[in-house]
Amino acid sequence: MSLLNADWREHKLLPWAYGGLWVFVSAFLWSPSRDGLEAIYALAFFIPMLMLLPWRKPDFQQYGGWFSVLALAYAGWSCLSSLWGSDTGYFILQWLILAAWLTGAAWVLHKRALDLEKLLTWMIGLGTLLALLGIMLFYKDHEIFDRLEGVGLPRTPTVVGQVFGLMILLATILSWRATKISSSVLFSVAALCAAAALGLSQSRGPILSLMIALLLAACWLRPALRVLLSQVVFLLVIVFLLFLVTPIEQMIIERGISFSLRDEIWLQVWQSMSGQPLSLLWGIGMSEETKLVTASGEYHHAHNAWLDIFYRTGAVGLLLALIHLVFLLKHGMSSANGAKANNAHTKILVIWLIYGCGCLLVDSRSLFWQIDAKWLLYWVPAALLAAYLSRSDMTATTDTNIKR
Repeated sequence: MSLLNADWREHKLLPWAYGGLWVFVSAFLWSPSRDGLEAIYALAFFIPMLMLLPWRKPDFQQYGGWFSVLALAYAGWSCLSSLWGSDTGYFILQWLILAAWLTGAAWVLHKRALDLEKLLTWMIGLGTLLALLGIMLFYKDHEIFDRLEGVGLPRTPTVVGQVFGLMILLATILSWRATKISSSVLFSVAALCAAAALGLSQSRGPILSLMIALLLAACWLRPALRVLLSQVVFLLVIVFLLFLVTPIEQMIIERGISFSLRDEIWLQVWQSMSGQPLSLLWGIGMSEETKLVTASGEYHHAHNAWLDIFYRTGAVGLLLALIHLVFLLKHGMSSANGAKANNAHTKILVIWLIYGCGCLLVDSRSLFWQIDAKWLLYWVPAALLAAYLSRSDMTATTDTNIKR
């Protein structure tokens, strides 16, 4: 039977998985819900990987090398910690889902190179339409002072800010890289539309993360001075007009300068852990439900992904997560500073990951959880970057062997 032939299966499943990768990444924008996103992932990527990866001989570099090993070591410890938490079966499934994504993305992109700028252009186009649609639908029934809530996956104001902040970042970078003035203008307009959604969400964490990421991008990518200056001047004019025609200063005053009770939540996490010294080492354990009771109310996570990792999996889990992040960023930056043609793409993915990490400092649960918006901030750029780096390492090794 052809189905039993490994080469035949790879030949048939590669187009499915490659197209599925595109569908899944873009679905963070258009999926109607988190459950819908999980179903899209299962149909578009998980099923073909399940039909392929367990039945072929493992190839260390093709599966993401040490990038995948370190990520899955962190995920494995998180899964193990559910033994003193709860819901172990649920987290074993999450480990398999993450493993299929990391190793599968590396294998697919080793077999077939990803046109990153085309994928990002597609995402930016979708993001622009959804930003405008979301603004129109929400403010049809709400006051301008209300924080923008989206439709689909980016539903809460904070997630709206994170997703459309990413669209601003990517659109701005592509406007710098565009070879035609018309393309640069279109990307700038797309960034402006996404900026409207970010501003109306009143999400300060994503705004701060975006400012840092854009500064890094400007220093690293060095856009043409005339393009950069024209964008800055245009942005200042827009901000000035907003102050003239909208009560933006009142919105700023109403939001205030507090941490939106996050400092209270973070203090409660620390007090809870300090009362159980051993939990500082291995955490309280992973579980689907977690309650943090403060004077202001009850919360279900630490509103800081890194603190939540520490809370649930202790210093061991946090160290494993940081080792993966540092290893990935170190190799990404090293590769991006080289002289290869695709290094600009590596820089974009590194900047995307840094932006995501900044957003996760003031929101989100542990990184090892169900598929939701934090995947777009961390696991999507992490997997794509690891795939680029693994492919580059294999190419370099092949070139060296040929020369010998």
